[in-house]
Amino acid sequence: MYKLYFAPGSAAMAPHAMLEDIGAPFELIRVDIKTGEQHSADYLKLNPHARVPTLIYDDERVMYESTAICLFLADRHPGIPFVPNSDSKDRGPFLQWMAYLTNTLQEACMHWWHPEKFVDGADQQAAVKRKAEHRTAEMFRFLDGQLAGPFLCGSTFYICDYYAVMLARWTRAMATPAHTNPNVNKLIRAVLQRPGYARMLKAEGIEQPV
Repeated sequence: MYKLYFAPGSAAMAPHAMLEDIGAPFELIRVDIKTGEQHSADYLKLNPHARVPTLIYDDERVMYESTAICLFLADRHPGIPFVPNSDSKDRGPFLQWMAYLTNTLQEACMHWWHPEKFVDGADQQAAVKRKAEHRTAEMFRFLDGQLAGPFLCGSTFYICDYYAVMLARWTRAMATPAHTNPNVNKLIRAVLQRPGYARMLKAEGIEQPV
């Protein structure tokens, strides 16, 4: 039995979709980030960084960080090919994309969504947001040119594709949303065909722009 603390449309989307794919029993526990529930004393005991997602497993053991949870679930459920085998030609590209998405693209998105976490002052925050929007658009254009089709590593789906499509949704209100790139759009549409991802969207009450 897993417990996943989440907020709709957050970085919990990818591990949530994986749990839907896996089919093991799990409980969704919503954290109301609009009211600041992530800063409550009870939640901070689970995740001292006041972020979602947080995963509870095996007799109340706790872990956080979305990418770590995704890789952890993939290890625990090897019957589903969420990641390429160590001897697969896709292993190197998979690790590259997981690192790029987490460390580079997600960070740029966070600068757009939360400039107040990086600088003080309205003018400075507006400048950070403008730069983040430009950088994010550049990164998705780069990904669009790298997509071998329809998935990041070619013809096979891996969890890096869930992560990329999750981040694509984060750009929906930007001047150049990720889904306006043709190959990224194909990736989104391919991921939307996966029942687990579709169930995740329904459970969280959100939509994926295409």
